Amino acid sequence: MARPFEKLPAGAKNHLESMAANGLLSESAAATALGMPLDQFRRVIAEHKPSKEIWDNALAVERDQLLGAMYSRAMEGDTKAAQTLLAVRHGMTEKQPKGASERVSVVFNLPQALDPSEYAKAIQVEQERLPDGN
Repeated sequence: MARPFEKLPAGAKNHLESMAANGLLSESAAATALGMPLDQFRRVIAEHKPSKEIWDNALAVERDQLLGAMYSRAMEGDTKAAQTLLAVRHGMTEKQPKGASERVSVVFNLPQALDPSEYAKAIQVEQERLPDGN
C-alpha cells in the first residue's frame, strides 16, 4: 500500500495554474492530473499550508480569467455582466447601494378594517362625544 500524500507533488503549481487558465480546474480534475486520490488531495490542501496556497493561487488565476471574460462582455453592452461585476466587485446592486446610509424608517400600523355596521356605531359614538357646536 502506498504512503498517503503529505503535500502536493512537484510541479503542482504550474500544472494547476495552467488548468485554471484553460478553464479545467476542479478538485477532482486536479487530483487526477496530479495522480492523487481525491480524498488525499482534499486533505493535503486542507492541512498543508504551502499546498493550500498553491490551490488558492490556482483558484485566483481561474477567478481572474472569469472576471476578465465578464468585463469584456460588460464593455460590449451585456447589462447582466455589468450588473454582476458591479455587485461582485463593488458591492452595488439595483436594489440598494451598500454604504453608510443612515436612513430613518417610519412604519405605520393601521387597524383592521371594520364592517359597515361597526363603522356606523363608531362614528355615532364619536359624534355623541363631541361638544354640541350648534
